[in-house]
Amino acid sequence: MKLDGKVALVTGGNRGIGKAMGTTFAEEGAKVVLTARRAAIGEPVAQDLRSAGHDVTFIAADVTDENEVRTLIDSVISRHGALDIVVNNAGIAPASPVESMDTAVWHELIACNVTSMFLVTKHAIPHLRETRGNIINLGSTFGVVGAGGSAAYALTKAAAISFTKSLAIELAADGVRVNALCPGGTDTEFLHEWFEATGDAAGTEDWLIAHHPLGRLGKPEEMAKAALFLASSDSSFVTGHALLVDGGYTAQ
Repeated sequence: MKLDGKVALVTGGNRGIGKAMGTTFAEEGAKVVLTARRAAIGEPVAQDLRSAGHDVTFIAADVTDENEVRTLIDSVISRHGALDIVVNNAGIAPASPVESMDTAVWHELIACNVTSMFLVTKHAIPHLRETRGNIINLGSTFGVVGAGGSAAYALTKAAAISFTKSLAIELAADGVRVNALCPGGTDTEFLHEWFEATGDAAGTEDWLIAHHPLGRLGKPEEMAKAALFLASSDSSFVTGHALLVDGGYTAQ
């Protein structure tokens, strides 16, 4: 039980990589709080994990709204009395060339992928300082390489990596570690929605698989295992790091 007794908050925890991380953390002994905007998807995930004997709660929240974030963090502390692990996983991935991208979509992307990370982190820090906890921010391979047709999304993931490095320096003296998890293409609904957004779902999927030397997409559970390493004491001397779990995508 690598996370026995720890309290973990996972944003965007109702599906995909977020769901896999919440499940893995719970199986490793953590008390898990999942959050997302859509309770209709998130609550059944939490219920299934509770039925399996795990301490998992779902709280519906819009993590782009500071008041809702403040209430979310207060609810975690009220329920569990502490906070040890924060995973900033919430995000969206609209695909569009910069020239044709709607400005409203740009603002939504920045809010969902960057502002949410800032707000959750801001309100979690006082509690993480008490537990000498840690933060995991979701980056992407697209945060370190170019992504034609998804430049705005790639920018937000580069921001996640940069935020991670600076925050790791800010919080090191408090014993709070901060790292980024950077998945390659991972077989989730989120990724297939991005395929559809490109206008050529099948062609984009084939292109993405071909760019992974291992010849396949990653699995959510594989990303969750990497997150477990970052969340646990196994990585006690790791901070400010962007861990690429990308099937060799960025090795080329």
